[in-house]
Amino acid sequence: MGSAGVHQWLPEGRLERLRYEAFAKNFGTDQVVLISWEKCAIDDSRLAAFQERIVRLPEYALWFTKLEATDSVVASLMQPPLRLSEEEAKSRLRGVLCGNDDTACVVLGVTEEGVRSHKKVVDAIRTVSDEVSDLGREQLRMVGTVFEAYAVDEAAEASLQKLVLPSSILGFVLSALCLGSIRGALLVLMIASFGQLIAIGLVFYTGNQFSAVLIVLPTLVFMLTLSGAIHLVNYFFDDHTERFPSISDRGTRSIVIGWQPCLLSSATTMLGMGSLVTSQLAPVRQFGIFSAISLGVATAFLLLVFPSVASWIFGSSGSRLVPSHGDRSESTALRERNKSWIFFPVSLQVAYTNWVGRRSSGIVVVSLLLIGGTSCGLYYLRSSTKFCDMFPESSRTNSDMRWFEAHVGPIATVEVLVHFRDGSRESLLNQVRWIQAIDDSLEENQTVGGVFSVATFIPNWPKGSNVRAAVVRSVLKNRIDSGLEEFASKGLVHMDSEGRTWRLMAKVSAVSKSSYGEMTESIRKTVMDTMQSEPDGTSQKPDNAEFTGLSPVMNDTQIALLQDLGLSFLSAFLLITPVMMWMVSSIRGGLLIMLPNIFPVTFAFGMMGWLGLSLDIAGILTASIALGIAVDDTLHFVSWYKRELDAGLSRLEAVKRTYVACGNAMLHTTIISCSAMIPFMFSEFIPTGQFAKLMVVMLVGAIVGDLVMLPALLLSPLGKVIASRNKSTQSLNGAA
Repeated sequence: MGSAGVHQWLPEGRLERLRYEAFAKNFGTDQVVLISWEKCAIDDSRLAAFQERIVRLPEYALWFTKLEATDSVVASLMQPPLRLSEEEAKSRLRGVLCGNDDTACVVLGVTEEGVRSHKKVVDAIRTVSDEVSDLGREQLRMVGTVFEAYAVDEAAEASLQKLVLPSSILGFVLSALCLGSIRGALLVLMIASFGQLIAIGLVFYTGNQFSAVLIVLPTLVFMLTLSGAIHLVNYFFDDHTERFPSISDRGTRSIVIGWQPCLLSSATTMLGMGSLVTSQLAPVRQFGIFSAISLGVATAFLLLVFPSVASWIFGSSGSRLVPSHGDRSESTALRERNKSWIFFPVSLQVAYTNWVGRRSSGIVVVSLLLIGGTSCGLYYLRSSTKFCDMFPESSRTNSDMRWFEAHVGPIATVEVLVHFRDGSRESLLNQVRWIQAIDDSLEENQTVGGVFSVATFIPNWPKGSNVRAAVVRSVLKNRIDSGLEEFASKGLVHMDSEGRTWRLMAKVSAVSKSSYGEMTESIRKTVMDTMQSEPDGTSQKPDNAEFTGLSPVMNDTQIALLQDLGLSFLSAFLLITPVMMWMVSSIRGGLLIMLPNIFPVTFAFGMMGWLGLSLDIAGILTASIALGIAVDDTLHFVSWYKRELDAGLSRLEAVKRTYVACGNAMLHTTIISCSAMIPFMFSEFIPTGQFAKLMVVMLVGAIVGDLVMLPALLLSPLGKVIASRNKSTQSLNGAA
């Protein structure tokens, strides 16, 4: 899932993908592996030995389309008809195959099969280097699109192997601390682990592998399943005999109380995940489908097996675990819960609710201002799909990229395609003169580190009109006529019934702070300005020029990322809001209780915009998912709040009782869910780390929204729209 396959992320009909696929069809793939090492010069015996062993690989023809090395290309330029000196030959290859310090390299063009088998390709190259005397894999500096795909998959796999277990252990420990019960923690861990296995199995049995995006799927499903289980366990520990005297089994009673909010919260989260299918990027759509299916199966499992698993873990005494007596707020059930190491005491909940009730309008105003202020930061939000941004600056991957660009030349390429409708032999000299002029202009562009085109292999255009210049032009014409097929075999020109298209490879930095869009635009301007001029020796101008390659494709992917962020979030909002409206039996009420759920998303992404941080492909997943997760606790809170209103309580008393019933469970789900994400925050693979950090920030934002903003909204004058829909209208004065 590195740069090598980025064009496949885009929809099939998108212009940039169509342009790139047409280029690959006409000129062959531009998927490459670039290889060099310290003190690699054209006379380095290791360079020749390495090439000899590469071409002897049994899979060479299957994996590779070409092998070009500095020594062989320099040698060809020194031979007739050019007969350049070694220094002149090197100067033509600066920034492409030869560095300013004369460092040489090997370029391997890779077939589609080689791209699919990138792990085998990289392993084979490393094995070959081990066979070369005084070389070895540790000395190799390997870069290029195919190596990037390999590095991304290796990093994703390493994260899965190293971080899933610590995440599960940390989730279990925090569950035990929050619930105050090892058996309770074991119960939620067993059910959540099943959800995790569903996600892993779904990816495996559909023939997929864990990529940069899918790597977080098992932990996400684990976290969401665990959240529902925590709520049910809290209901299990509470005493609700008075409300449900006919149900003696605690596990069954927990399901009766919690099935609706659990099912609705899961459904809304699945809607948030499902909204990702609107994405223009294939990996994001795939994640949305897999996560929604996994969560749906895990939720069904949770609701079906919870009573029996709880009975098995706690034994037959489960129904008498916490006997009831006295007022529910002072019952043994609550004293049992307070054995938790992390809890929200009833007295503090009551005092806090009174404080919110007195300041509800002010809290609502501040909350709305905060949502508005952070939303403004969305305007400055930027995305990035550059490979170097996926790894820490200190990583070997980035270190090798910086070394290669410092000693050989830029790694990335913008493909410039100049088209002429005239395909006659008579037009060849004029067309090549244009290519030379464009080549010269690009060499002067500060964005471009080197250019490779037909101009690399032909004499320079002579100045003046003397006899010598005429002779050189004659030699040039003969060279072009005789070498046309050679240039086509090198992938530098394509001829068909529509004319002739010439290719110029403009090398640009893959580690620069400039975006691929900025660099492509700079190249575009240089080429178009040159085409508007009239270089010496030209007549008919090019008919058009196109700019493609993986660098422009990645820029188009960055644009699609930001478009997807807005589209997927809007889709999730439109899908989830009707559920909330149905829940409170009010259109305005449904919109009102969506405000606390919008807050974590606007806060996280808005602050990223204000701070100048870039969003990557994994980060795009979090907006819709976070909205679904935030709605989870909101549904539990509002569901209980409505029950208390229906029981005849005032709004203030209903919120107090809701805090007692749900407050600790909401706090626990946030703490445990965050703990499951904490190990991933320290992943060396930056997209995984960013996903985890964003999820933690939004989970914290969600609990702030549900425990601060939501009660304030319910107790403010705006909250009357929900209370008025309940039968107990006489309770409205209680919170006024």
